[in-house]
Amino acid sequence: MSIQRQNFIALRTVFPVAVFAIIFTLALRQSSTLDPDLWWHLQTAKDIVATRSIPHIDSYSFTKTGAEWITHEWLSELLMYGIYRLSGLGGLVLIFSAIVTGAFFLVYRISAGRPYVAGLPVLLAALASTPLFGIRAQMITLLLASVFTVILRNYQQNGQSRILWWLPPLMLFWVNLHGGYALGFALIALFLISAALDRNWPLIRSLAITGAACAVVAPLNPNGFRIFTYPIKTLTSPSMAALIDEWSSPDFHQAMFLPLAGLLFLLFAVLALSPKRPRLGELFLLVGTAFAALRSARHVPIFALVAVPIFADHLWELMSVRGWHKGLTGEEPATVGKLILGFAVLIMSLAFPNGLFWHFVAHQPSYVAKRNPVAAVDFIEAHHVPGPVFNKYGWGGYLIFRLYPDYRVFADGRADVYGDEFLFQMVDTYDGHAAWRAPLDHYGVRTVLIPPDASLASLLQIDREWRKVYEDEQAVIFTR
Repeated sequence: MSIQRQNFIALRTVFPVAVFAIIFTLALRQSSTLDPDLWWHLQTAKDIVATRSIPHIDSYSFTKTGAEWITHEWLSELLMYGIYRLSGLGGLVLIFSAIVTGAFFLVYRISAGRPYVAGLPVLLAALASTPLFGIRAQMITLLLASVFTVILRNYQQNGQSRILWWLPPLMLFWVNLHGGYALGFALIALFLISAALDRNWPLIRSLAITGAACAVVAPLNPNGFRIFTYPIKTLTSPSMAALIDEWSSPDFHQAMFLPLAGLLFLLFAVLALSPKRPRLGELFLLVGTAFAALRSARHVPIFALVAVPIFADHLWELMSVRGWHKGLTGEEPATVGKLILGFAVLIMSLAFPNGLFWHFVAHQPSYVAKRNPVAAVDFIEAHHVPGPVFNKYGWGGYLIFRLYPDYRVFADGRADVYGDEFLFQMVDTYDGHAAWRAPLDHYGVRTVLIPPDASLASLLQIDREWRKVYEDEQAVIFTR
């Protein structure tokens, strides 16, 4: 066997392939659940293409028709729609899984101790972030946050100011791709404060100028200066924090958040044991992003991205001082056993995500039906049930995709369009609280589409004003 072939399947070469194959598989599995907002994103892009204009007011609901809508994801929606038209849902699953993998690969490339030592923090960070993966514009924000982190950290360490000038043009794209552009400013601010704590005055000056340049290009979007209000409204919304799981704090009683707990404990244990004292700036970055992650699960991936290179750096220092790094540097001697193991790991790493992807492609309708009332919507289309329709919040996007413009929804995933008071009233109705009838009467609702186990379904079942016309395991339809 040639030297090149031995090196190709040596463990040192195969290890990062395996790590990122696992991350790609995690992203693939989560993306295949099909985020409920995907559907209204596709419909929005379809309408943008048809009308050659970007909407600024709501037309998808009958409850907020004409209300202001800051379409902050319009460019991401066009990208999603283009992929969907070319390659269907399978293409979206594949591309967004690659975007997630790319975000973690970038921070891996600037981490110490590659491949083995750097691989552990990267894999743990990806596991902690997995609940937030999906076909979502947030994944584009994740990738751009990774790019910002890499550029800012490179400048912090190397002092090459020219690299910072990539940030304003990137911000111009980001502000048109997703409202998460505010994370770019947050990262610049975090690194600026970090530089102040480290008394790095040249870095402070460069970051301040770069931040100002980013602020100048941010209004260059279809919403103009209104784009600045979107992140503020979102972060201060009581209904989003109370009603949308990813905006609430991580619940460590749930298994999906245990990797986050592991990342936090191991990170701060390594910092405590590391012979290299953490800089005040590093600690500020970690504490700031960790606080954001503990306040809202949505910010866990950002903490993970910031933590990876710091974690890897101090883990490598700890292992080097204690002599545990021996055997983790250089190309290990190739033996028959190692070559076989490397070849086996390589095949398994590539085969599993490939099998998962083709299973999704082959069983696409069943994946769609897992989270969406497909059969119930078929019934609505076939029998022309009377509108307006009260719907479960998470189903609104799918109803827009399937039924608009013949039917408009009561509510969907655009929480900023509906406002706090409306969303709390909607939940009170869905949960069958004392004034559950009021919104149905106020908006003249004639059909209700909800899960059979919803409290409202039990109330309508015994209410003489309503009649059940359809039911399956997933959905029930009542009409007045």
